[in-house]
Amino acid sequence: MSQNNVNEAEYEKLRNLLRFYYAQYRYNLAAGGAGGVGKVPHPDANTSQYDLKENLAQFHLEKFQRERLQIGNMQFEIIFCGQRGQMGSDPNTFIWLCGTTVGLYLHQSSSQGHAGAKTNKPFEDFFTWDNPYQEPTTLYVGEGGKAGTNYNKYGSYKFADLGLGESTPITDQLKDLYAKLQKLNVEAKEAQHEPAERIPTPPEEQTPAPIDVNAPHNWILFGAPGTGKSYTINKNAEQYPRRRVTFHPDYTYAQFVGSYKPVVSEKSGSGITYSFVPGPFIETLMGALDEPNTPHILIIEEINRADPGAVFGDVFQLLDRDDSGNSEYSVHSSPELKNYLQKELTDAAKSNLYALINIIAERNGDSTEAQDCGEIAIPNNMYIWASMNSADQGVFPMDTAFKRRWAFQYLTIDGNLAEPKNADGSILSSHWDEIRTNINRILKDEGQDIPEDKLLGRYFLSSDERTASNIVQAFSSKVIMYLFEDAARYCRSRIFKTDGLQGQLYLSDLLSNLDTGKSNLGIFAKPLVTLDTATEPEESDLGITEETAGESGNLESSESSKEFAA
Repeated sequence: MSQNNVNEAEYEKLRNLLRFYYAQYRYNLAAGGAGGVGKVPHPDANTSQYDLKENLAQFHLEKFQRERLQIGNMQFEIIFCGQRGQMGSDPNTFIWLCGTTVGLYLHQSSSQGHAGAKTNKPFEDFFTWDNPYQEPTTLYVGEGGKAGTNYNKYGSYKFADLGLGESTPITDQLKDLYAKLQKLNVEAKEAQHEPAERIPTPPEEQTPAPIDVNAPHNWILFGAPGTGKSYTINKNAEQYPRRRVTFHPDYTYAQFVGSYKPVVSEKSGSGITYSFVPGPFIETLMGALDEPNTPHILIIEEINRADPGAVFGDVFQLLDRDDSGNSEYSVHSSPELKNYLQKELTDAAKSNLYALINIIAERNGDSTEAQDCGEIAIPNNMYIWASMNSADQGVFPMDTAFKRRWAFQYLTIDGNLAEPKNADGSILSSHWDEIRTNINRILKDEGQDIPEDKLLGRYFLSSDERTASNIVQAFSSKVIMYLFEDAARYCRSRIFKTDGLQGQLYLSDLLSNLDTGKSNLGIFAKPLVTLDTATEPEESDLGITEETAGESGNLESSESSKEFAA
Protein backbone atom coordinates (compact mmCIF):
# COMPACT_ATOMS: atom_id res chain seq x y z
CA MET A 1 0.00 0.00 0.00
CA SER A 2 1.62 3.28 -1.11
CA GLN A 3 1.42 6.63 0.65
CA ASN A 4 -1.05 7.74 -2.00
CA ASN A 5 -3.51 5.10 -0.78
CA VAL A 6 -3.29 6.16 2.88
CA ASN A 7 -6.21 8.32 3.93
CA GLU A 8 -5.97 11.28 6.28
CA ALA A 9 -7.80 9.40 9.04
CA GLU A 10 -5.03 6.80 9.25
CA TYR A 11 -2.33 9.46 9.51
CA GLU A 12 -4.37 11.18 12.21
CA LYS A 13 -4.74 7.92 14.12
CA LEU A 14 -0.97 7.43 14.10
CA ARG A 15 -0.49 11.02 15.20
CA ASN A 16 -2.92 10.52 18.10
CA LEU A 17 -1.06 7.34 19.12
CA LEU A 18 2.21 9.28 19.27
CA ARG A 19 0.59 12.17 21.15
CA PHE A 20 -0.76 9.85 23.84
CA TYR A 21 2.51 7.90 24.06
CA TYR A 22 4.55 11.08 24.51
CA ALA A 23 2.19 12.77 27.00
CA GLN A 24 1.52 9.67 29.10
CA TYR A 25 5.23 8.89 29.38
CA ARG A 26 5.94 12.44 30.58
CA TYR A 27 3.01 12.18 33.03
CA ASN A 28 4.35 8.88 34.38
CA LEU A 29 7.83 10.34 34.73
CA ALA A 30 6.52 13.33 36.70
CA ALA A 31 4.41 11.03 38.89
CA GLY A 32 7.29 8.64 39.56
CA GLY A 33 5.65 5.57 38.06
CA ALA A 34 3.19 4.14 35.58
CA GLY A 35 0.25 4.23 37.99
CA GLY A 36 -0.35 0.50 37.76
CA VAL A 37 -0.64 0.59 33.95
CA GLY A 38 2.24 -1.45 32.61
CA LYS A 39 0.77 -1.57 29.12
CA VAL A 40 -2.11 -0.45 26.93
CA PRO A 41 -4.58 -2.01 26.14
CA HIS A 42 -5.38 -2.09 29.84
CA PRO A 43 -9.05 -3.06 30.26
CA ASP A 44 -9.10 -3.15 34.09
CA ALA A 45 -9.72 0.49 35.03
CA ASN A 46 -9.76 -0.45 38.74
CA THR A 47 -6.00 -1.05 38.75
CA SER A 48 -5.13 2.35 37.25
CA GLN A 49 -4.14 5.13 39.65
CA TYR A 50 -4.95 7.80 37.06
CA ASP A 51 -7.86 8.27 34.67
CA LEU A 52 -6.57 6.26 31.73
CA LYS A 53 -9.94 6.38 29.97
CA GLU A 54 -10.04 10.19 30.08
CA ASN A 55 -6.43 10.49 28.90
CA LEU A 56 -7.13 8.24 25.91
CA ALA A 57 -10.37 10.09 25.14
CA GLN A 58 -8.46 13.35 24.64
CA PHE A 59 -6.94 11.75 21.55
CA HIS A 60 -10.04 9.85 20.40
CA LEU A 61 -8.48 6.52 21.43
CA GLU A 62 -11.19 5.25 23.81
CA LYS A 63 -11.22 1.74 22.28
CA PHE A 64 -7.46 1.46 22.89
CA GLN A 65 -8.19 0.85 26.56
CA ARG A 66 -9.78 -2.52 25.74
CA GLU A 67 -8.16 -3.66 22.49
CA ARG A 68 -5.14 -3.18 20.29
CA LEU A 69 -5.12 -0.04 18.15
CA GLN A 70 -5.83 -0.83 14.50
CA ILE A 71 -4.30 1.54 11.90
CA GLY A 72 -4.67 0.25 8.35
CA ASN A 73 -3.35 -3.31 8.38
CA MET A 74 -1.19 -2.63 11.47
CA GLN A 75 -1.92 -3.17 15.15
CA PHE A 76 -0.20 -1.50 18.09
CA GLU A 77 0.29 -1.88 21.84
CA ILE A 78 2.21 0.37 24.25
CA ILE A 79 4.54 -0.86 26.98
CA PHE A 80 4.93 1.91 29.56
CA CYS A 81 6.71 0.11 32.36
CA GLY A 82 8.06 -3.33 31.63
CA GLN A 83 10.54 -5.56 33.42
CA ARG A 84 11.94 -4.43 36.79
CA GLY A 85 9.44 -1.59 37.05
CA GLN A 86 11.80 0.75 35.16
CA MET A 87 10.57 3.39 32.75
CA GLY A 88 12.12 4.99 29.73
CA SER A 89 14.80 2.42 28.92
CA ASP A 90 14.63 0.67 25.57
CA PRO A 91 13.37 -2.77 26.74
CA ASN A 92 10.80 -1.22 29.08
CA THR A 93 9.04 1.67 27.30
CA PHE A 94 8.04 1.42 23.65
CA ILE A 95 5.21 1.19 21.14
CA TRP A 96 5.05 -2.35 19.76
CA LEU A 97 4.08 -3.03 16.16
CA CYS A 98 2.22 -6.24 16.92
CA GLY A 99 3.30 -9.41 15.18
CA THR A 100 6.80 -8.03 14.51
CA THR A 101 9.99 -7.29 16.45
CA VAL A 102 9.67 -3.57 15.66
CA GLY A 103 9.27 -0.97 18.39
CA LEU A 104 9.13 2.82 18.68
CA TYR A 105 11.53 3.78 21.46
CA LEU A 106 12.27 6.90 23.50
CA HIS A 107 15.79 5.82 24.56
CA GLN A 108 15.61 7.58 27.92
CA SER A 109 17.62 6.95 31.06
CA SER A 110 16.01 4.18 33.09
CA SER A 111 14.05 5.29 36.15
CA GLN A 112 12.45 3.16 38.86
CA GLY A 113 8.68 3.24 38.60
CA HIS A 114 6.05 2.49 41.26
CA ALA A 115 2.56 1.14 40.59
CA GLY A 116 0.79 3.63 42.87
CA ALA A 117 2.30 6.75 41.31
CA LYS A 118 0.11 9.73 40.46
CA THR A 119 0.56 13.46 39.93
CA ASN A 120 -1.91 16.31 40.42
CA LYS A 121 -0.64 18.17 37.35
CA PRO A 122 -3.21 18.41 34.52
CA PHE A 123 -2.59 15.96 31.70
CA GLU A 124 -2.47 18.87 29.26
CA ASP A 125 0.72 20.14 30.93
CA PHE A 126 2.56 17.32 29.21
CA PHE A 127 1.54 18.20 25.63
CA THR A 128 4.99 19.63 24.91
CA TRP A 129 5.88 17.63 21.80
CA ASP A 130 6.57 20.83 19.79
CA ASN A 131 9.29 21.94 22.22
CA PRO A 132 12.61 20.76 20.68
CA TYR A 133 14.37 21.05 24.06
CA GLN A 134 11.90 19.09 26.20
CA GLU A 135 12.83 15.44 26.70
CA PRO A 136 11.99 13.13 25.13
CA THR A 137 12.94 14.93 21.93
CA THR A 138 13.33 11.94 19.62
CA LEU A 139 11.32 8.91 18.53
CA TYR A 140 13.46 5.96 17.45
CA VAL A 141 12.37 3.10 15.18
CA GLY A 142 14.19 -0.03 16.30
CA GLU A 143 14.02 -3.71 16.96
CA GLY A 144 13.97 -5.85 20.09
CA GLY A 145 14.60 -9.52 20.74
CA LYS A 146 16.46 -12.08 22.81
CA ALA A 147 19.80 -10.62 21.81
CA GLY A 148 18.81 -7.19 23.12
CA THR A 149 17.38 -3.98 21.72
CA ASN A 150 18.71 -2.10 18.70
CA TYR A 151 16.71 1.04 19.41
CA ASN A 152 17.59 3.03 16.25
CA LYS A 153 17.98 0.25 13.67
CA TYR A 154 15.51 1.89 11.29
CA GLY A 155 16.21 5.55 11.99
CA SER A 156 14.72 8.31 14.15
CA TYR A 157 12.40 11.32 14.04
CA LYS A 158 12.26 14.49 16.10
CA PHE A 159 8.91 14.88 17.85
CA ALA A 160 8.90 18.56 16.88
CA ASP A 161 9.09 17.54 13.19
CA LEU A 162 6.27 15.00 13.32
CA GLY A 163 3.61 17.70 13.51
CA LEU A 164 1.78 16.57 16.63
CA GLY A 165 0.24 19.96 17.36
CA GLU A 166 -3.54 20.29 17.32
CA SER A 167 -3.78 22.47 14.18
CA THR A 168 -0.54 21.34 12.49
CA PRO A 169 -0.93 19.85 8.98
CA ILE A 170 0.23 16.29 8.32
CA THR A 171 4.00 16.51 7.84
CA ASP A 172 6.25 14.63 5.43
CA GLN A 173 8.09 13.14 8.41
CA LEU A 174 4.85 11.61 9.76
CA LYS A 175 4.05 10.21 6.33
CA ASP A 176 7.55 8.76 6.08
CA LEU A 177 7.19 7.12 9.53
CA TYR A 178 3.83 5.63 8.51
CA ALA A 179 5.32 4.22 5.28
CA LYS A 180 8.29 2.77 7.16
CA LEU A 181 6.08 1.01 9.71
CA GLN A 182 3.85 -0.26 6.94
CA LYS A 183 6.83 -1.68 5.05
CA LEU A 184 8.26 -3.36 8.18
CA ASN A 185 4.84 -4.84 8.97
CA VAL A 186 4.49 -6.31 5.46
CA GLU A 187 8.02 -7.76 5.57
CA ALA A 188 7.33 -9.40 8.94
CA LYS A 189 4.11 -10.96 7.64
CA GLU A 190 5.85 -12.24 4.52
CA ALA A 191 8.60 -13.76 6.67
CA GLN A 192 5.89 -15.59 8.59
CA HIS A 193 4.38 -16.83 5.28
CA GLU A 194 1.22 -14.84 5.93
CA PRO A 195 -0.57 -12.73 3.28
CA ALA A 196 0.92 -9.25 3.55
CA GLU A 197 -2.37 -7.41 3.09
CA ARG A 198 -4.40 -9.67 5.35
CA ILE A 199 -6.53 -7.52 7.67
CA PRO A 200 -6.61 -9.09 11.17
CA THR A 201 -9.93 -10.13 12.64
CA PRO A 202 -11.66 -7.01 14.01
CA PRO A 203 -10.87 -6.63 17.71
CA GLU A 204 -14.49 -6.90 18.75
CA GLU A 205 -14.57 -10.42 17.25
CA GLN A 206 -11.37 -11.57 18.91
CA THR A 207 -11.14 -13.45 22.18
CA PRO A 208 -9.68 -10.94 24.66
CA ALA A 209 -6.26 -11.73 26.11
CA PRO A 210 -6.88 -13.67 29.36
CA ILE A 211 -4.23 -11.81 31.37
CA ASP A 212 -2.06 -8.74 31.25
CA VAL A 213 0.87 -7.54 33.33
CA ASN A 214 -1.48 -6.70 36.19
CA ALA A 215 -2.75 -10.26 36.72
CA PRO A 216 -1.99 -11.95 40.08
CA HIS A 217 1.63 -13.00 40.19
CA ASN A 218 1.17 -15.64 42.91
CA TRP A 219 -2.28 -17.12 42.31
CA ILE A 220 -3.97 -20.17 43.84
CA LEU A 221 -7.30 -21.29 42.42
CA PHE A 222 -9.28 -23.80 44.44
CA GLY A 223 -12.67 -25.32 44.97
CA ALA A 224 -14.43 -28.67 44.99
CA PRO A 225 -13.29 -31.42 42.57
CA GLY A 226 -14.63 -30.92 39.07
CA THR A 227 -15.19 -27.16 39.28
CA GLY A 228 -12.70 -26.39 36.49
CA LYS A 229 -9.62 -25.20 38.35
CA SER A 230 -7.07 -26.61 35.90
CA TYR A 231 -9.22 -25.61 32.93
CA THR A 232 -9.42 -22.00 34.14
CA ILE A 233 -5.66 -21.78 34.66
CA ASN A 234 -4.97 -23.36 31.27
CA LYS A 235 -7.25 -20.92 29.46
CA ASN A 236 -5.53 -17.98 31.10
CA ALA A 237 -2.05 -19.30 30.37
CA GLU A 238 -2.45 -20.82 26.91
CA GLN A 239 -1.01 -17.91 24.92
CA TYR A 240 2.17 -17.55 27.00
CA PRO A 241 5.34 -19.60 27.60
CA ARG A 242 4.60 -21.93 30.51
CA ARG A 243 5.84 -24.94 32.41
CA ARG A 244 3.74 -27.34 34.41
CA VAL A 245 4.51 -29.49 37.42
CA THR A 246 2.29 -31.64 39.64
CA PHE A 247 3.14 -31.81 43.32
CA HIS A 248 2.92 -35.14 45.16
CA PRO A 249 3.94 -36.33 48.65
CA ASP A 250 7.47 -37.27 47.55
CA TYR A 251 8.14 -34.07 45.59
CA THR A 252 11.16 -32.15 46.89
CA TYR A 253 13.05 -28.86 46.74
CA ALA A 254 15.76 -30.56 44.67
CA GLN A 255 13.20 -31.43 41.99
CA PHE A 256 11.47 -28.03 42.07
CA VAL A 257 14.51 -25.74 42.10
CA GLY A 258 17.28 -28.06 40.92
CA SER A 259 20.24 -30.10 42.14
CA TYR A 260 23.27 -32.09 41.09
CA LYS A 261 22.22 -35.33 39.42
CA PRO A 262 23.91 -38.10 37.45
CA VAL A 263 23.61 -37.56 33.69
CA VAL A 264 24.77 -39.56 30.71
CA SER A 265 28.09 -38.32 29.33
CA GLU A 266 30.21 -39.68 26.50
CA LYS A 267 33.22 -37.83 27.90
CA SER A 268 33.20 -39.78 31.15
CA GLY A 269 34.93 -43.14 31.32
CA SER A 270 31.96 -44.57 33.20
CA GLY A 271 29.47 -43.00 30.82
CA ILE A 272 27.98 -40.98 33.69
CA THR A 273 28.89 -37.62 35.15
CA TYR A 274 27.29 -35.23 37.63
CA SER A 275 25.97 -31.82 36.72
CA PHE A 276 23.37 -29.35 37.94
CA VAL A 277 19.89 -30.12 36.54
CA PRO A 278 17.45 -27.21 36.91
CA GLY A 279 13.89 -27.74 38.09
CA PRO A 280 10.78 -26.02 36.68
CA PHE A 281 11.21 -23.02 38.99
CA ILE A 282 14.70 -22.16 37.70
CA GLU A 283 13.73 -22.95 34.09
CA THR A 284 10.80 -20.53 34.30
CA LEU A 285 12.97 -17.90 36.00
CA MET A 286 15.57 -18.13 33.24
CA GLY A 287 12.92 -17.77 30.54
CA ALA A 288 11.44 -14.71 32.25
CA LEU A 289 14.84 -13.05 32.58
CA ASP A 290 15.57 -13.73 28.93
CA GLU A 291 12.25 -12.30 27.67
CA PRO A 292 11.43 -9.44 30.05
CA ASN A 293 8.36 -8.24 28.15
CA THR A 294 6.69 -11.67 27.89
CA PRO A 295 4.82 -13.29 30.79
CA HIS A 296 6.31 -16.66 31.75
CA ILE A 297 4.04 -18.86 33.83
CA LEU A 298 4.87 -21.72 36.17
CA ILE A 299 1.74 -23.85 36.72
CA ILE A 300 1.62 -26.03 39.83
CA GLU A 301 -1.12 -28.64 39.95
CA GLU A 302 -2.25 -29.86 43.38
CA ILE A 303 0.11 -27.55 45.26
CA ASN A 304 -0.85 -28.91 48.68
CA ARG A 305 -0.26 -32.60 47.85
CA ALA A 306 3.37 -31.92 48.76
CA ASP A 307 4.62 -29.88 51.73
CA PRO A 308 4.71 -26.41 50.07
CA GLY A 309 7.07 -24.90 52.63
CA ALA A 310 9.60 -27.71 52.18
CA VAL A 311 9.37 -27.72 48.39
CA PHE A 312 9.83 -23.94 48.05
CA GLY A 313 12.55 -23.84 50.70
CA ASP A 314 14.54 -20.59 50.61
CA VAL A 315 12.84 -19.36 47.39
CA PHE A 316 9.74 -18.94 49.56
CA GLN A 317 11.29 -15.56 50.41
CA LEU A 318 11.00 -14.52 46.75
CA LEU A 319 7.20 -14.77 46.83
CA ASP A 320 7.06 -11.36 48.54
CA ARG A 321 6.41 -9.00 45.60
CA ASP A 322 6.68 -5.22 45.46
CA ASP A 323 4.12 -2.95 43.81
CA SER A 324 5.57 -3.65 40.35
CA GLY A 325 5.55 -7.44 40.82
CA ASN A 326 9.28 -7.96 41.40
CA SER A 327 10.54 -9.81 44.47
CA GLU A 328 10.91 -7.60 47.52
CA TYR A 329 14.02 -9.52 48.53
CA SER A 330 16.66 -11.68 46.90
CA VAL A 331 18.14 -14.97 48.12
CA HIS A 332 21.62 -16.42 47.80
CA SER A 333 22.27 -18.89 45.02
CA SER A 334 23.88 -22.16 46.01
CA PRO A 335 27.38 -22.60 44.52
CA GLU A 336 26.13 -25.14 42.00
CA LEU A 337 23.17 -22.96 40.96
CA LYS A 338 25.44 -19.92 40.69
CA ASN A 339 27.82 -21.77 38.38
CA TYR A 340 24.93 -23.08 36.29
CA LEU A 341 23.40 -19.61 35.82
CA GLN A 342 26.77 -18.07 34.93
CA LYS A 343 27.14 -20.67 32.21
CA GLU A 344 23.58 -20.95 30.88
CA LEU A 345 22.02 -17.48 31.15
CA THR A 346 22.25 -15.28 28.06
CA ASP A 347 24.02 -11.94 28.38
CA ALA A 348 20.67 -10.13 28.21
CA ALA A 349 19.21 -12.35 30.96
CA LYS A 350 22.26 -11.75 33.16
CA SER A 351 21.94 -8.01 32.64
CA ASN A 352 18.28 -8.13 33.65
CA LEU A 353 19.08 -10.24 36.74
CA TYR A 354 21.91 -7.95 37.86
CA ALA A 355 19.77 -4.85 37.44
CA LEU A 356 16.95 -6.43 39.46
CA ILE A 357 19.31 -7.49 42.27
CA ASN A 358 20.87 -4.02 42.41
CA ILE A 359 17.45 -2.39 42.69
CA ILE A 360 16.49 -4.72 45.55
CA ALA A 361 19.82 -4.16 47.31
CA GLU A 362 19.58 -0.37 46.99
CA ARG A 363 16.00 -0.35 48.27
CA ASN A 364 16.85 -2.51 51.28
CA GLY A 365 20.13 -0.78 52.07
CA ASP A 366 22.16 -3.91 51.35
CA SER A 367 25.40 -4.40 49.50
CA THR A 368 25.68 -7.19 46.96
CA GLU A 369 27.98 -8.58 44.30
CA ALA A 370 25.36 -8.31 41.61
CA GLN A 371 27.54 -9.33 38.67
CA ASP A 372 28.13 -12.99 39.46
CA CYS A 373 24.69 -14.67 39.71
CA GLY A 374 25.27 -15.05 43.45
CA GLU A 375 21.74 -13.77 44.15
CA ILE A 376 18.42 -14.51 42.46
CA ALA A 377 15.00 -12.84 42.54
CA ILE A 378 11.72 -13.19 40.65
CA PRO A 379 11.06 -10.54 37.95
CA ASN A 380 7.60 -9.12 37.44
CA ASN A 381 6.95 -11.11 34.27
CA MET A 382 7.18 -14.45 36.09
CA TYR A 383 3.84 -15.77 37.31
CA ILE A 384 3.25 -18.77 39.58
CA TRP A 385 -0.26 -20.17 39.31
CA ALA A 386 -1.50 -23.18 41.23
CA SER A 387 -4.57 -25.32 41.78
CA MET A 388 -5.47 -27.04 45.03
CA ASN A 389 -8.23 -28.93 46.81
CA SER A 390 -7.94 -29.12 50.59
CA ALA A 391 -11.04 -31.31 50.90
CA ASP A 392 -9.16 -34.37 49.65
CA GLN A 393 -7.52 -36.80 52.03
CA GLY A 394 -3.74 -36.85 52.36
CA VAL A 395 -3.04 -33.20 51.63
CA PHE A 396 -0.53 -31.03 53.47
CA PRO A 397 -1.66 -27.96 55.43
CA MET A 398 -0.34 -24.53 54.41
CA ASP A 399 0.94 -22.25 57.12
CA THR A 400 -0.36 -18.70 57.39
CA ALA A 401 2.91 -17.10 56.28
CA PHE A 402 2.84 -19.11 53.05
CA LYS A 403 -0.82 -18.32 52.35
CA ARG A 404 -0.36 -14.59 52.83
CA ARG A 405 1.93 -14.44 49.83
CA TRP A 406 -0.73 -15.68 47.42
CA ALA A 407 -3.89 -14.32 45.88
CA PHE A 408 -6.55 -17.00 46.35
CA GLN A 409 -9.66 -17.34 44.25
CA TYR A 410 -12.46 -19.75 45.04
CA LEU A 411 -14.45 -21.55 42.36
CA THR A 412 -17.97 -22.34 43.48
CA ILE A 413 -19.62 -25.69 42.86
CA ASP A 414 -20.96 -24.25 39.59
CA GLY A 415 -17.47 -23.29 38.43
CA ASN A 416 -17.92 -19.54 38.96
CA LEU A 417 -15.59 -17.26 40.87
CA ALA A 418 -17.06 -16.30 44.25
CA GLU A 419 -16.80 -12.50 44.37
CA PRO A 420 -18.39 -9.73 46.47
CA LYS A 421 -21.13 -7.82 44.71
CA ASN A 422 -21.57 -4.89 47.12
CA ALA A 423 -18.05 -4.08 48.27
CA ASP A 424 -16.57 -0.59 47.96
CA GLY A 425 -12.79 -0.61 48.07
CA SER A 426 -12.57 2.99 49.25
CA ILE A 427 -14.50 2.13 52.43
CA LEU A 428 -12.38 -0.91 53.22
CA SER A 429 -9.20 1.04 52.50
CA SER A 430 -10.00 4.12 54.59
CA HIS A 431 -11.33 2.02 57.52
CA TRP A 432 -8.79 -0.81 57.35
CA ASP A 433 -7.22 -0.22 60.75
CA GLU A 434 -10.61 0.16 62.43
CA ILE A 435 -11.87 -3.05 60.79
CA ARG A 436 -8.72 -4.96 61.72
CA THR A 437 -8.86 -3.77 65.32
CA ASN A 438 -12.51 -4.75 65.71
CA ILE A 439 -11.95 -8.18 64.15
CA ASN A 440 -9.23 -8.75 66.73
CA ARG A 441 -11.63 -7.63 69.47
CA ILE A 442 -14.26 -10.13 68.33
CA LEU A 443 -11.68 -12.91 68.16
CA LYS A 444 -10.54 -12.16 71.72
CA ASP A 445 -14.08 -11.84 73.10
CA GLU A 446 -15.76 -14.68 71.23
CA GLY A 447 -12.94 -17.03 70.25
CA GLN A 448 -11.97 -20.27 71.92
CA ASP A 449 -8.53 -19.67 73.45
CA ILE A 450 -7.27 -17.93 70.30
CA PRO A 451 -3.59 -17.05 70.86
CA GLU A 452 -2.28 -13.56 70.21
CA ASP A 453 -0.28 -14.65 67.18
CA LYS A 454 -3.56 -15.52 65.42
CA LEU A 455 -4.71 -11.88 65.48
CA LEU A 456 -4.42 -9.55 62.49
CA GLY A 457 -1.34 -7.34 62.48
CA ARG A 458 -1.26 -3.87 60.94
CA TYR A 459 0.59 -5.18 57.90
CA PHE A 460 -1.43 -8.36 57.41
CA LEU A 461 -2.28 -6.69 54.10
CA SER A 462 0.57 -4.94 52.30
CA SER A 463 0.44 -1.25 51.43
CA ASP A 464 -0.39 -2.09 47.82
CA GLU A 465 -3.15 -4.49 48.90
CA ARG A 466 -4.67 -1.80 51.13
CA THR A 467 -5.26 0.59 48.23
CA ALA A 468 -8.86 1.15 47.18
CA SER A 469 -8.31 -0.63 43.86
CA ASN A 470 -6.87 -3.80 45.43
CA ILE A 471 -8.33 -4.20 48.91
CA VAL A 472 -11.63 -5.86 47.98
CA GLN A 473 -9.82 -8.79 46.41
CA ALA A 474 -7.18 -8.87 49.17
CA PHE A 475 -9.74 -8.64 51.99
CA SER A 476 -11.73 -11.48 50.46
CA SER A 477 -8.84 -13.76 49.56
CA LYS A 478 -6.71 -13.18 52.64
CA VAL A 479 -8.66 -11.78 55.60
CA ILE A 480 -11.96 -13.68 55.19
CA MET A 481 -10.20 -16.84 54.10
CA TYR A 482 -7.76 -16.68 57.02
CA LEU A 483 -10.56 -16.21 59.54
CA PHE A 484 -12.78 -18.90 58.03
CA GLU A 485 -10.08 -21.52 57.56
CA ASP A 486 -7.74 -20.77 60.44
CA ALA A 487 -8.22 -18.22 63.22
CA ALA A 488 -12.01 -18.59 63.60
CA ARG A 489 -12.33 -22.12 62.28
CA TYR A 490 -13.73 -23.55 65.53
CA CYS A 491 -15.91 -20.58 66.47
CA ARG A 492 -17.41 -19.46 63.16
CA SER A 493 -20.93 -19.17 64.54
CA ARG A 494 -19.75 -16.53 67.03
CA ILE A 495 -17.52 -14.59 64.63
CA PHE A 496 -19.71 -14.54 61.52
CA LYS A 497 -23.35 -13.53 61.14
CA THR A 498 -25.61 -16.59 61.04
CA ASP A 499 -29.08 -15.08 61.48
CA GLY A 500 -31.56 -16.97 59.34
CA LEU A 501 -29.04 -19.62 58.42
CA GLN A 502 -30.79 -22.80 57.30
CA GLY A 503 -27.75 -24.87 56.54
CA GLN A 504 -24.00 -25.04 56.86
CA LEU A 505 -22.03 -21.83 56.45
CA TYR A 506 -19.77 -21.97 53.42
CA LEU A 507 -16.95 -19.72 52.40
CA SER A 508 -18.78 -18.78 49.20
CA ASP A 509 -21.63 -17.40 51.34
CA LEU A 510 -19.26 -14.99 53.08
CA LEU A 511 -17.58 -13.88 49.87
CA SER A 512 -20.74 -13.18 47.93
CA ASN A 513 -22.43 -11.37 50.86
CA LEU A 514 -19.58 -9.01 51.80
CA ASP A 515 -21.29 -5.60 51.89
CA THR A 516 -19.49 -2.39 52.81
CA GLY A 517 -22.84 -0.59 53.13
CA LYS A 518 -23.35 -2.28 56.52
CA SER A 519 -21.43 -1.72 59.71
CA ASN A 520 -20.86 -5.46 60.13
CA LEU A 521 -19.81 -5.70 56.46
CA GLY A 522 -22.82 -7.94 55.96
CA ILE A 523 -21.10 -11.07 57.29
CA PHE A 524 -19.74 -10.49 60.81
CA ALA A 525 -21.62 -11.07 64.08
CA LYS A 526 -20.82 -7.57 65.39
CA PRO A 527 -20.21 -4.13 63.87
CA LEU A 528 -16.71 -3.51 62.59
CA VAL A 529 -16.83 -0.09 61.01
CA THR A 530 -18.42 3.29 61.69
CA LEU A 531 -20.06 4.36 58.45
CA ASP A 532 -20.55 7.99 57.45
CA THR A 533 -24.21 7.48 56.62
CA ALA A 534 -26.73 8.22 59.33
CA THR A 535 -28.71 5.05 58.75
CA GLU A 536 -27.88 1.68 57.31
CA PRO A 537 -29.98 -0.72 55.32
CA GLU A 538 -31.98 -3.09 57.44
CA GLU A 539 -29.99 -6.23 58.19
CA SER A 540 -31.12 -9.36 56.43
CA ASP A 541 -29.88 -12.92 56.63
CA LEU A 542 -27.25 -14.31 54.34
CA GLY A 543 -29.88 -15.37 51.85
CA ILE A 544 -29.17 -19.05 52.41
CA THR A 545 -32.14 -21.32 51.89
CA GLU A 546 -32.49 -25.05 51.87
CA GLU A 547 -32.22 -24.86 48.09
CA THR A 548 -28.94 -22.92 48.09
CA ALA A 549 -27.37 -24.55 51.11
CA GLY A 550 -27.97 -28.14 50.08
CA GLU A 551 -28.39 -30.66 52.83
CA SER A 552 -28.51 -29.00 56.21
CA GLY A 553 -25.75 -29.76 58.63
CA ASN A 554 -24.05 -28.48 61.73
CA LEU A 555 -22.62 -24.98 61.39
CA GLU A 556 -19.35 -26.14 62.85
CA SER A 557 -18.64 -29.02 60.49
CA SER A 558 -16.08 -31.55 61.59
CA GLU A 559 -15.13 -32.13 57.96
CA SER A 560 -12.23 -30.34 56.39
CA SER A 561 -13.54 -26.99 55.20
CA LYS A 562 -13.14 -25.91 51.62
CA GLU A 563 -10.02 -23.81 50.87
CA PHE A 564 -11.07 -20.49 49.45
CA ALA A 565 -10.15 -17.15 48.18
CA ALA A 566 -11.52 -14.39 46.06
